[in-house]
This record gives sequence, C-alpha cells and structure tokens, in this order.
Amino acid sequence: MLKQRILNEFNFKKQAEELGVSVWQTPSFLFIVMGVVIVAAIFGVYVASKHYNSPEIVIISESSVVALLFTIGNFIISTVESVAKANKMKTEFVSIASHQLKTPISEMRWEMELLKSKYSSGLSEKQLEIINEVAHSGEKMGRLVNDLLDTARIDQGSLALAKDNINLRDMIDELVQSQKALANASNVELVVSFDEGDFNIVADKRRISVVLDNLISNAIKYIGKSGMVEIILERKDDLVQVCIRDNGVGIPRSEQARIGEKFFRSNNPIKNKTDGTGLGLYIAKNIVEQSGGSLWFKSIENVGSEFYFTLPISKKVKKLLHC
Repeated sequence: MLKQRILNEFNFKKQAEELGVSVWQTPSFLFIVMGVVIVAAIFGVYVASKHYNSPEIVIISESSVVALLFTIGNFIISTVESVAKANKMKTEFVSIASHQLKTPISEMRWEMELLKSKYSSGLSEKQLEIINEVAHSGEKMGRLVNDLLDTARIDQGSLALAKDNINLRDMIDELVQSQKALANASNVELVVSFDEGDFNIVADKRRISVVLDNLISNAIKYIGKSGMVEIILERKDDLVQVCIRDNGVGIPRSEQARIGEKFFRSNNPIKNKTDGTGLGLYIAKNIVEQSGGSLWFKSIENVGSEFYFTLPISKKVKKLLHC
C-alpha cells in the first residue's frame, strides 16, 4: 500500500486530471523542480565561492538563487489559489443547483402520490407501473439532491447538527425493519446483536439514521447472490460502537485508501448493478466525526467487510455509569 501511495505521488498526469491543471502546475512536479533548483543553486554557489574570490560574484549567485526560488514560490501560490477558487466555485454551484432542484422534485413526488391515492382505481396496471417507476425515480433524485446539498455544506463547513436524545437500540431495530424488503429481495439474512444496558446518545437523529441506513443498505447491496449482514451494538467505555459486518465481495486492498472519498466507488462487478453516487460514506464519516465519534472499516476481498463507528454516550448515562 505504501508503494502504491508513493507511485501515486509521482503520477503527475493523474494529479493534473484530479486538480484540473496542467502537469507542470501539479504540486508534486513543482516540489521536485524546486528541490532540483535548490540543490543546483547550493552547488553553484559553492563552486562560485571556491573558484572566484570576488564577493560580487557570490552575491550575484545568491541573488539569482533567491530570485529563482521567489518566482517558483509565487507560481506555486498562484496555482494553489486558482485551484482553491475553482473548488469554491464548484461547491457554490452544486449548492445553488441542488437548492433549485429540490422544489420541483418534491412537487413531482407529491403529484405522483396524489395521483396514486386519488385516481388509482381508474388506471390500468401498466399505467400504475409507470407511475410507480416515476415515483421511484423521484425518490432517487431526491436522495441525490440531499447528498449533494450535504456534501456542499460539509465542504463549506456549514453542516448543522441537531442535538436529539436517541436510543440507538430502538433506531437500529426500526432501520432493520425498513431494510427487510431489500434484504429479502437480495437473499440476505439480517442479524442484530446487542450488549446489555442503555445505548442513549445525544446527536442529530435524522443524520445518524442516514449513517446507519447507508451502511446497512451498502452491506446488503454488496453481498452478491446471498449472504448475511450482522449489526452489532456494544459499549466501549464512554462510547457506543456499531459494527455492520457482511460476508460480501469485500473491497480490493488497492482501493481501500480511497474509501470515503467524494464520488469514489469501489471497482467491482456489483458496482454496475447497484445505484450510488459515491457520496454516502463521505457524508457518513463527516456526520460521525462532527458528532464526536469516528468511522473506520476492515475488509478482505471475496471474504467480506466490517464497518465500525463510535459515538459518545449521553452525559446522563455517563453519570449513572460512574456513580
């Protein structure tokens, strides 16, 4: 993995594509150029001081080195600024576009529900099927817009989290029930395991539900033909820990360092059969970390994956534990 990371650092073309700049503007390339210039400059000044006794020549050599380094440094700063500005513009565009899309998508979903509830008796089976497909597409678009909005808020540092009293055991039970249809359709058995005791936390209920829903649905989708997903809830000192374990396709070792990056999806055959934007884990990780916890995973290709996250228990429970 270390070797791969080093090779990626020297893949100037890949860096240029990711940053949207030319190869000679990438940080790694400029860093190497700067290093070569510094070494050459030191050697040049040393040679000049050895062969020429004139202090003017040494001063000119040193001044040339300073001017060259200043030019390269200024170029690096301007490159970083241009990338930062482009990133800010992209984030603002995504935020504005998502806000503009949210209202018409909500209206479309509402109209579909109204059509189904009021006029379904006069519609043929084919017409109802089309309405259901449109409604399903509307739900997918709604989730995408919400993900884009959350991503923009995270990038801007403006993701607001509520402070709700949550019983994590009850939340997991509810989510498992809601995921049973997907699990049954995928021939996946859902197993829940709890430690004894209270699992009360203070966090944003809606967003923690999103984290759990994302991890459980991902585990189900990436099982393959059939298998098992286990949700384990236990307490670790002043933290509650959730583990979602599956015996699915796993994540290739070469891709594990990129899990949690924006828009990244693991390159395996099941990817093409599942819906996703590559934003779920990025959002989940940020929600958990902003809630005072951490998120990590273990995975072996063709064996399965384990995704963990921790959250601090509520102060009320903490006081009872330490009495």
